[in-house]
Amino acid sequence: MKTTEVAAPAGAEGEHRSRIDSHSPVVRRLGLVVTAVLAAGTFSLAIAAPAQASSAKCREYLRAQGYVVGPKVTAACDTGQNGGAPGTLACVAALVGIEVDPAHATIACNAAND
Repeated sequence: MKTTEVAAPAGAEGEHRSRIDSHSPVVRRLGLVVTAVLAAGTFSLAIAAPAQASSAKCREYLRAQGYVVGPKVTAACDTGQNGGAPGTLACVAALVGIEVDPAHATIACNAAND
């Protein structure tokens, strides 16, 4: 985590230094999305065994992990099923965007693309 020290304004009693987190939650979340998308792409390219794609497998996996499966999850899983590697990446990004753990999103979207 990058931090910078900030001195108190002139005339303040003593010199007070504090640490400011230069990484906002948005930047951290974006980093997680990028990592998950790259992992999904790598994982989907590594598995070359032919199988039938299934949005249902994606939804079932997420339900088993304790997530509520509603229209946003269904749409993401459908994208993963229909889009090959780019669909898998879009699926992971969509799921992480609705606060699914990146590891769970990667597994679920790869299941949809199997």
